[in-house]
Amino acid sequence: MELIHLRILLALKRHGTLSAAAETLHLTQSALSHQIKNLEQRLGVTLWYKQGRSLVLSQAGRYLSEVAESVIATVDSAENHLAQLAKGKTGKLTIGIECHACYEWFRNILQPYLRAWPDLTVEVTSRYRFESFEAIRQYKLDAVLTSDPVENGLLSYQPLFDFELALIVADSHPLAGRGLIVPDDLRGETVLTYPVARDRLDMFRKVLQPAGIEPAAHIQVEETDIMLQLAAAGRGVCLLPEWLLADKSAKLGLNGLRFADLPIGKTMYLACRHEDVGLEYLQWLIHHARTGLAIKQQ
Repeated sequence: MELIHLRILLALKRHGTLSAAAETLHLTQSALSHQIKNLEQRLGVTLWYKQGRSLVLSQAGRYLSEVAESVIATVDSAENHLAQLAKGKTGKLTIGIECHACYEWFRNILQPYLRAWPDLTVEVTSRYRFESFEAIRQYKLDAVLTSDPVENGLLSYQPLFDFELALIVADSHPLAGRGLIVPDDLRGETVLTYPVARDRLDMFRKVLQPAGIEPAAHIQVEETDIMLQLAAAGRGVCLLPEWLLADKSAKLGLNGLRFADLPIGKTMYLACRHEDVGLEYLQWLIHHARTGLAIKQQ
């Protein structure tokens, strides 16, 4: 039994005549009749009989047409869902976030994104923070937000926006208000960072270690808000994306400082598999991530 047989029986049930059923299915009447006769021969039952100018389904035909109602609805739904998947209009997006501060930015775009794609299931996780490449390769993740791309030819890195890292201090800190600072200014300071290995922290690998500086203390903090509150209370200094200050500086009393001759510029990327780049829901995210931050920075 083939789907065309079920579609024919369903069309006959709905329209009642051979000509109407054939027109609906874009078949000739002879082709439609031939399909059903072959099926009747294979099944050993009569599926329809003539009653005047109309065709009437037999008991077997009515039973099979009821089966067809369910099967065809399921198949049509599956075909539509697959078509939507192929166009990138629905499905599931599991997105990983490598950097802690990215959560602060991603919150600003998440609600508009969910409203724009109501049929898309979105999951955001930091579970694979240091194994994101392998997680994408194994289809545990579909995409990842990262500022540290690993160019291996297996992932597509779509640039979203450029940003600078700034040393964040309290307004009452002795360094506050300085136009530019140098790494040596951090001698004797307490450094606040996320709980990440030093070789992955820009504070150490780009600022302190090249200058041969060991901070007076190193405190690891899980949450960005807590880190900023500690900095605002004079409990330490931290190196974070400058755009974080746009919302936090006035409220908490924070100051952002840049290093002289040590620009710490980075780029945020959305990494995904090459074959997924063209998906509409990823393209929307890429486009609005770029324009959204540009608007916010103006």
